[in-house]
Amino acid sequence: MRKQVKIRCQNGISFITALKEIFPQLVDQYHFIEEENKPDFILFGPYGNDVPKPGNYIRIGYYCENIKPDLTLCEWAFGVIREEEVNSYRYKRIQWHGLDPKCLIKKDIDFLANEPEKEKVKFCNFLYSTKVDYREEFFKQLSKYKKIDSPGKSMNNMPSIDNFYRGNTWERKRSFLEHYKFTIAFENYIYAGYQTEKLYDAMQTRSLPIYFGDPFVNELFNNKSFINASDYVNVKSNWLVNFLEKHSQQDFNDIRPTFFNSPYYRIKRKLKSWGRKFKMRLQLDNLNFSKLIDRIIEIDSNDELYYQYINEPWFKGNKIPDDTFNNKRWIEIFEHKN
Repeated sequence: MRKQVKIRCQNGISFITALKEIFPQLVDQYHFIEEENKPDFILFGPYGNDVPKPGNYIRIGYYCENIKPDLTLCEWAFGVIREEEVNSYRYKRIQWHGLDPKCLIKKDIDFLANEPEKEKVKFCNFLYSTKVDYREEFFKQLSKYKKIDSPGKSMNNMPSIDNFYRGNTWERKRSFLEHYKFTIAFENYIYAGYQTEKLYDAMQTRSLPIYFGDPFVNELFNNKSFINASDYVNVKSNWLVNFLEKHSQQDFNDIRPTFFNSPYYRIKRKLKSWGRKFKMRLQLDNLNFSKLIDRIIEIDSNDELYYQYINEPWFKGNKIPDDTFNNKRWIEIFEHKN
């Protein structure tokens, strides 16, 4: 018989979302009950100010954004940044959120012969709504080689994909990506541990990702299966870059401007924003992407080389590492209460 877990979800995370995106591997072991009045556990997200106060329950902070987790607000925490940076037993990094990584395991049919795929009729796409300096600069530089299709708000040069594809947001996006040889999969910011669907969506559609983001991405994924931009850009590390990275990283208060809007917080937020932009320019050799672009041109011009990438498994050994799941930690939390 499954054990009961009486839980309340709040601050941007619903009970249904938690079951689907956080606990899918635990529903056979636990009977999750949505309990508003007397929960044993309160799971809260980073989207607002509905943060639980201490009480006769266990608070779990689920900081699924690129921010420093605030462990003073909870007994247990999960987040994006790496565990060695937080340096607390009560914290675990989130690798999979809203994604079943089994979809990234390649089957025999996915390993193709070296011949062009009929659906990959277009060169490269750039699908972003948020304007990010280093990402847009790369778009401009690569566009000198060939036109890049950009249906989003950032560097827009074509109609929205909503006009052509059906389904939810992610289904429409993947339907769009599957027609392209390459996908520019640049994160909003380069920070250790920060990986998102930008990489995973390209992988699911077999559109070769041009990835820039988590510098530790090749610990999990096979570096031969995608273009890791950091291999071709002079990524610098010095005292100033490290200082800016440490002191410009957003915290939980920074992403809640509605609730933390005094002059102190507004100035702090602005200084951090400037610091992150300056850090990126210093870190990325003043946004010189010439070697990366040369490599993309080489791959685009050589079908055999392109399919060497495409025929590689995304995961090393085509297996999902067991340590990327947090099941053991969730079990520890739920059993600790009992």
